[in-house]
Amino acid sequence: MNELDEEIRKALSGAELEKLSSMAEEPGMFTMIFDVFRGKMRFWNLYGMVLAFAATGFALWAGWNFFHTSDPRMMTLWGMGMGVGVFFAGMLKLWFWLEMSKYSVIREVKRVELQLAVLSSALRDKGVI
Repeated sequence: MNELDEEIRKALSGAELEKLSSMAEEPGMFTMIFDVFRGKMRFWNLYGMVLAFAATGFALWAGWNFFHTSDPRMMTLWGMGMGVGVFFAGMLKLWFWLEMSKYSVIREVKRVELQLAVLSSALRDKGVI
């Protein structure tokens, strides 16, 4: 820890220190995944998740048909279908990772805001500000 963190911890009261400590813990992977479905875009994220499962299912189905056909034209079509399904599912997965990253950044910004508010209050109480 650096000196600023120590000053902030000294200036905090019991309740504020407890709140800051609870915010300091990093959430687990499943918590971060389910947080995506609690935000303002939860319906879009749910829609994207359904589409990702559908694209994965389509890619698996197209891959199965690709390996069980002997016509070169059909193999090409099923192979392209599998590629499109994998690509679509991958792009949706990337979108979810970006959403989780966004919520992680927002959590850090809120933590910094809390620390600044507490530090400002402590400095105001000491008469420095």
